[in-house]
Amino acid sequence: MESWHSTTAQSPGRKPFKIPIVFAPIYFPLLFLTAAASIPWAYIQKSVQRRKERRFMEQMKNTGRLMDWQEFKQAGASGGGTAIGEYLSIPKGPFRLWWTADDVQGTAPHKWPQEMTEGWLDSEFQPFFKWCYLRYTNAECGLARLVRVPEEQKRELRKTLADVRYVSIDSFHPRREEKLQEIRS
Repeated sequence: MESWHSTTAQSPGRKPFKIPIVFAPIYFPLLFLTAAASIPWAYIQKSVQRRKERRFMEQMKNTGRLMDWQEFKQAGASGGGTAIGEYLSIPKGPFRLWWTADDVQGTAPHKWPQEMTEGWLDSEFQPFFKWCYLRYTNAECGLARLVRVPEEQKRELRKTLADVRYVSIDSFHPRREEKLQEIRS
């Protein structure tokens, strides 16, 4: 007779978590309440994130580091420069598109993911991500310009990026380190 338990590997010495049936009258309503509360919570979080991104875009505009979509398309068509896709969290967090006239792949002192994939979980790419963040996408001292991507272009973005030199980075690791250093000092 087959067991209904999962066949995934468990770490040695760790037992599966089981809830006694006695707690079911408490556990299941609590589970449904939590699920119901997560829907408005997600909506509120998304609204807060959109507001933060609008403020960030305004900050980049005030410092002369904002590029409109047509300017990005023209720069990409010229064949020079690099588009940088910055992921602020995984897997569904905010995404920012940056443009720099530099050849990031040619000047990078660290190994970088060479396909159009994200190497977030691969520790060998973390030095590249940090270097790219500090040099190009850092709000205070970066060299790249933030691209304002129109809503109607977001669905076709992957196709557009396939036609230009492109690297993707995560900046949540370096940003977390910066915040920790601020707290410590």
